[in-house]
Amino acid sequence: MSSCAKVGGVSSVTVPATGRRRPRGGSRRRARAHRRLLVGLLGVAVALGVVGCRVSSDEKPTAPVCAEPGVTPDAVRLGLLYPDTGNAASLFAPFRAGVDARLGVADAAGGVGGRQVRYTWRDDASNPAGNEAGARALVQTDRVFGLIESTSVASGSAAYLHGARVPVTGTSLEAAWTQNDNMFSYSNMISDGPSVTTWGAFVAERGGRTAVIAQSAFSATSMTMADKLALSLQAAGIRVVGRVDATGPIDIPGIGEKVRASGADVLVGAVTGAAFGQVVVGARAAHANLRVILSPVSYDQRLLRVFGPVLAGLYTFVDYQPFEVGTPAHQRFLAGMLKYAPQVSPPAQQAALSGWISADMFLRGLAAAGPCPSRESFIRGLRGLKGYDADGLLPAPIDFSSHFGQINRCYTFLQVTADAQHFELVPPAPRCGDEIGQ
Repeated sequence: MSSCAKVGGVSSVTVPATGRRRPRGGSRRRARAHRRLLVGLLGVAVALGVVGCRVSSDEKPTAPVCAEPGVTPDAVRLGLLYPDTGNAASLFAPFRAGVDARLGVADAAGGVGGRQVRYTWRDDASNPAGNEAGARALVQTDRVFGLIESTSVASGSAAYLHGARVPVTGTSLEAAWTQNDNMFSYSNMISDGPSVTTWGAFVAERGGRTAVIAQSAFSATSMTMADKLALSLQAAGIRVVGRVDATGPIDIPGIGEKVRASGADVLVGAVTGAAFGQVVVGARAAHANLRVILSPVSYDQRLLRVFGPVLAGLYTFVDYQPFEVGTPAHQRFLAGMLKYAPQVSPPAQQAALSGWISADMFLRGLAAAGPCPSRESFIRGLRGLKGYDADGLLPAPIDFSSHFGQINRCYTFLQVTADAQHFELVPPAPRCGDEIGQ
């Protein structure tokens, strides 16, 4: 059988051999008829073979028709929910670019199961009511399959999305991510239970004895994070002597004087990087005697450009592999950002990498859900995934089944260099602590 017949699935036609002796009389007529028949059969065989080859080379396998919202034979439509406006918008703005980059890379490689991945986005306006309204619009009006989300007010829609069994991947900044099995994050910094010793132990190693915490009274996430940081500091024997409110607009000289008057030698932030930068400006101007300055959200090259030498020596920490490690996964991320989100500069931003990882988790969930994904098969499949490391962007693989509800104990610390131009790793990396009670 020819290769064409094999590809086209056409059976070969066997042509009987004939002798060389020339027939006579009626035999000649029969022979001519026989030859015409053979020629006709060969023509049919060739035609069928050609058709068979065309079917093989032109037709592409298509995904099955599925009944789940947002799923068609050629695409899956997601919802993207984040604060495009409001007081938290600046913190999450690059997140969408990271999602664009990861989905762009995936679609260029053929999508998931033959389906391209698309999304519709909504703004939660940085408040819980807006978050719930955005989630309901995406699910009920836009008919999306699931959500990718990054916000400090995910609790606004958490109960609704859990009740509707809508899968969600994203960044965990509230306890809701540890309470609902349909919500997936690669790291939980906040839970409704314990804090961790990691942060306090790090500060104590650097000679910190008393601390003041910057928080925002208008952000539940900020207040909760401040509480967790306080527990960690106290567990290390560091006394928290006060808290200052860093809700904008910030009175920089006034807040700086409060930090100095507290007598604290440690300043810890539970606010956005831009807000904390202003607090540090005020503290430096007031000549506060600070040994340690620590912020969870200041790993951002843009902050160094804005605040310059004021941030020299500041410490921050991350729950993924920082760009200074320079893994192949980082190079793939940067290449994806350059191609699919070139408007973001610099591309090596914390929120952008978070968007990339959050989109990657959703892609893994779709793959685990099978050829005809349902919301429930997505949740079940991703919840059963073990050894997830975001292609090398996480410091250690995680098991989504045992990871559920667990607070992260391990972080990589970095320090702003003396010239305030770069961040440098503080070994060992990562550092791990223990859970502590309330």
